Amino acid sequence: MDVIFKLKNKLEEIDPSRMSFKIMVKYFALGVIWILTFEYLINYFFSENNFFVLSHLINEFLFVVFSSILIYVFIKRGLKSHYVISKSIIDKIEKIKTEEDKIKKFNLIEDMIDVGIWEYDLKKKELYLSYWAQNKLNIHQKYTRQGPIESIKEYIHPEDRKQAQEKWDLFLAGENKNYKNVFRVKNNSKYIYIKHSGRFLENDEERAVKVIGTTTEITREKRLENKLYQLAYYDDFTNLPNEKYFSEKLESQIKISQNSKTEREFSVFYLEVIDMDNISNVIGSLHGNQTAQKIADILKYDSEPDLISHYYGDKFLLLFKNISNKEEIKAKAEEILNSIKKLWKENEINYFLNFKIGITIYPKDGDEAKTLITRAHHAMHTIEDSSKLYQIYDRTIYFEKLNNSQLKNDLRKAVENGELNLVYQPKINLQNEKIVALEALLRWHHPEFGQISPGYFIPIAEQSNLITQITRWVIKRVIKEFSENEVLRESEKIISINLSAYDLKDDSLITFLENLIEKRELCPDQIDFEITESIFLDAAERDLENLNKLKRAGFYISLDDFGKGYSSLSYLAKLPIDMLKIDMSFIRNLDQRKTRILTEKIIELSHELDFMVIAEGVEEQEELEILKKLNCDFVQGYYYYRPMPINELESIISIDCNIQSV
Repeated sequence: MDVIFKLKNKLEEIDPSRMSFKIMVKYFALGVIWILTFEYLINYFFSENNFFVLSHLINEFLFVVFSSILIYVFIKRGLKSHYVISKSIIDKIEKIKTEEDKIKKFNLIEDMIDVGIWEYDLKKKELYLSYWAQNKLNIHQKYTRQGPIESIKEYIHPEDRKQAQEKWDLFLAGENKNYKNVFRVKNNSKYIYIKHSGRFLENDEERAVKVIGTTTEITREKRLENKLYQLAYYDDFTNLPNEKYFSEKLESQIKISQNSKTEREFSVFYLEVIDMDNISNVIGSLHGNQTAQKIADILKYDSEPDLISHYYGDKFLLLFKNISNKEEIKAKAEEILNSIKKLWKENEINYFLNFKIGITIYPKDGDEAKTLITRAHHAMHTIEDSSKLYQIYDRTIYFEKLNNSQLKNDLRKAVENGELNLVYQPKINLQNEKIVALEALLRWHHPEFGQISPGYFIPIAEQSNLITQITRWVIKRVIKEFSENEVLRESEKIISINLSAYDLKDDSLITFLENLIEKRELCPDQIDFEITESIFLDAAERDLENLNKLKRAGFYISLDDFGKGYSSLSYLAKLPIDMLKIDMSFIRNLDQRKTRILTEKIIELSHELDFMVIAEGVEEQEELEILKKLNCDFVQGYYYYRPMPINELESIISIDCNIQSV
């Protein structure tokens, strides 16, 4: 740069005209001096005619002038040509230098932002790469006759090659508008992460002619991402996947199983060290963590688990895709226990560890990861016998041991959380086999335990004084669902709603219903309240009075489960009932002579008292035929319909009542 600068300054100092003039003046002065000196010497030494001397002097002077002018012109032309050539050289050098400066600046910017530029000509099949891109992608030339992936394929990590090529091919095929590709490339003997991005450049005819792209190194971001992934999905002490990772992989396994032609069973083990907290308290938490590490190492040696997770602290989760029957489960549980016992026997630890293992089997015990893990935990907590090693989840056993206070609290939130819902079971007229009524049945889908039987949670609701709140929710829900469904509203079917003994003791229930009637939200001649005969075993006069108020308000009253308990015929004369429901225990034994006679007499007596009769729990054709012969009025049961949601019921009612569904 200094040489160019000096040369440029030197050229700027050169003025061809001025320099030519200087030379001419010098030549002219020298010529005049020479002539004068020469003439002086001639006159001094020779005497001649003055005219001849003067003319000779003028002639020589003119010669000097003319020759000076010629010298000026020639020298100027030569110097100017030299100047032009030199100036052109300097301009070219400056232009090259400017381009080099631009390239250096561009390369510097690329290095600063870690982004390289590339351009792929779709017609010429030619790839241009900037200096940064060349350096990172191991292509040490600006242009190459290969595509962005083909040109670096040998440097791409073997695990990433196929995917990298597929993404580029999909982009060229037009399946993706934006090109985005992430893969590893070998650079200076190590692999770095590269992000390829690009978009089509279109011509005036809106045809793609080039792909303009960028290349970015994201190694640091990937390392940070991997570190965060490690922190999010792995346990620090055992280096095992944590519960979050286990849950996601378990959910994936469930989907794989559901999508396969034959849904395969698998098992989840929930393993807990019972006395780990005591060990940590006595010896120290660090020692407890070291024990967890040793247990993790033992579990890792087992080749059968498809996934092992350190849940937290003293708990581990294991997934066995190929173990599902009880014998295999028992053998595996004993194997796990024996392998962990070796820690104590081989003096790896100086205290005995006690374990419990809860197990769930997919899909029997749940079809969600959270459900399978939770129920495996529940199964573990049902183990009371110290000699028992494991327990497969059993719903009955768990509910027997479940603290009712938890369900009481959960039941309080069930209405707010949308966990309660209604299903409806039709009642059939035996004369024409048409639907005459629908019984609203309450269901509770607990977020943790799944479906809980009404026979289990209704007594809890009664004991915790929640039943009146739930009954009012059922009434409002029935009104809402039928008012929003045009087909069911037009069918004008009678809806049966079950009342508890506690509802009849609630004086405000009558006021609640009267307000609904007054607002025309409820039509009493479409509601049938079902009560059980057990209500009246210890019923007070006030309870009977409230029942009579319901009857006077226009509601139908049915006596449910007749014959199930201590039936008292004396109550039949006192109760303001319209229908009597024979308990299914009679229906199941209609093939027995005594039961059939009792059923026949109940029907006859009911008709004498102006009660209609309905038989519940009818499932067999034989049961139906006998009830027809016994002149039973209505039936309800799986033979015709199971309980179903209102959206499924709509089409059935449409057909039954010849209503055009909208």
